[in-house]
Amino acid sequence: MRRRATAVIAGAAAFSAVLAVAALAVPAAGADQDESGTKFWNIDVNHDRDYTVGVEAAKKKVFSVSATVSDPSGVRSVSYELWHGADRATADGVLVGSSHCVPLNETTSFCEAMVTADPNTNLRSNALAGVWTITPVATDGAGNVTRGDGAYLARIKRPTYMTQTVATPQPVTKGKDLTVKARMTVASWQTHQNAPLIGHQVLLQYRKGTSGPFVTLKKLKTDRNGWATTTVKATADGAYRYDFAGTSLTVATTGSADYVDVK
Repeated sequence: MRRRATAVIAGAAAFSAVLAVAALAVPAAGADQDESGTKFWNIDVNHDRDYTVGVEAAKKKVFSVSATVSDPSGVRSVSYELWHGADRATADGVLVGSSHCVPLNETTSFCEAMVTADPNTNLRSNALAGVWTITPVATDGAGNVTRGDGAYLARIKRPTYMTQTVATPQPVTKGKDLTVKARMTVASWQTHQNAPLIGHQVLLQYRKGTSGPFVTLKKLKTDRNGWATTTVKATADGAYRYDFAGTSLTVATTGSADYVDVK
């Protein structure tokens, strides 16, 4: 069996994800090529456009990775490696899935694998949140192995959670101060619990009455216990909530609103 290090990568689509693994890039222009006739394209993660795969504190997530693969001698099998780090040899995290291939014709197959991300086995460190590289590996009909070394990138994030927003006192007199607070936590793959999300920016938002859009009143950061707390002047009946936009390592979330009667 002859091993071929780099595939010809053609026409890759954006990656996507339902729970959260993502499409961050297409193959780099001018990627290395060899004599291999194997081609990968339409790389997809979980059939959706959400860019991340969120994994909770102690729960595993199973997601799909797929591609259309072709070779002049046909496609025997395909697997996908997701690895975290500067390079595959020194990766500090690896996820692998063996795919089921459905032939589309004599030379081309659609190959999909189910990959498991589990804080109990392969996501034991919070440092593994962030960008992962996806490497498809194909065996053609003649037994030759080709690795797709294009710049396929995915992102695995930790989910965040926001408590119900609480505004006090209620009812409140018009023009008086309202204290508005909510607490943010984030899944910890190391402790298998949710931990305070410290020092992250959140938006205090307000909606007058019972319908219409929320508008941002303030930007503030969570404290060492994950609390966002601020005061505002009561002006009219309406709802207050906190919104967190997420980061490259954490998933966005919005808290439930608290409706306030102003007297």
